[in-house]
Amino acid sequence: MITVSDVSLKFSEKPLFKDVNLKFIKGNCYGIIGANGAGKSTFLKILSGEQEHDAGEISMTPGERMAKLVQDHFAFDSYSVKETVMIGYPKLYKISKEKDAIYEKPDFSEEDGIRASELEAEFGELGGYESENQIEQMLSGLGLE
Repeated sequence: MITVSDVSLKFSEKPLFKDVNLKFIKGNCYGIIGANGAGKSTFLKILSGEQEHDAGEISMTPGERMAKLVQDHFAFDSYSVKETVMIGYPKLYKISKEKDAIYEKPDFSEEDGIRASELEAEFGELGGYESENQIEQMLSGLGLE
């Protein structure tokens, strides 16, 4: 759980937030909406610790973590939609990229075959094939390929 208690932030004496109180409960999914310039990104930066705030307290249950998607419209332009989703599973993505690089080698060696076999086993143990299928189903359901 993330608890926000009396958080305030001013820019040049103009308050952006004043005495904000919120609780983010485990198991729920939250979205922040508002007009451009309302402070949505700044608030998320405060929650994640990237931005200092003037007053108040933010606490998080030990062992919990917070993730946010950075607002960079062009960050994933060089990736397919499926690959962009897979990046959200860093270990699986890394294994997948290493496997692909090995399989694309024109001079595939015995050592490459052994390494590819190890990667295939690890990918399977981590649920990589199921994740790929779920990603494909989700994207298909959204009308994306």
